[in-house]
Amino acid sequence: MQTKEFERHLGSFVKLLKKEKNYLIKDDGESLTDLLPEKEGFVEILKEYQGDVSEKAHELITEIKAQQEENLLLTRQAISYQNMLMGAVKKNLSSPAGTYSKSAQVYAQPRTNFVDEEI
Repeated sequence: MQTKEFERHLGSFVKLLKKEKNYLIKDDGESLTDLLPEKEGFVEILKEYQGDVSEKAHELITEIKAQQEENLLLTRQAISYQNMLMGAVKKNLSSPAGTYSKSAQVYAQPRTNFVDEEI
């Protein structure tokens, strides 16, 4: 593979990472999983290249590294949000639900649970 072809592949990889960033922001997990085979294809290209690394290739590699770090940060943020949400749901389910009357007495309400009916 020649240097120009390698630079073209690096540019395509940058575009793919930006697409991944947009999917992460939109919380589009299905589209993210569709990108995985494309990302895996670039691993072999990057691993097999034996030629000289031009200045443009260095710039693209730096951009790839920065985009990967940003995507990793977005992924961690999404996981943190999901964990926080699940913790809040779990806490809500474990505490008794009730309402207060004007005289400050607590009246118990029937529990409302989230049920996944697709199972």
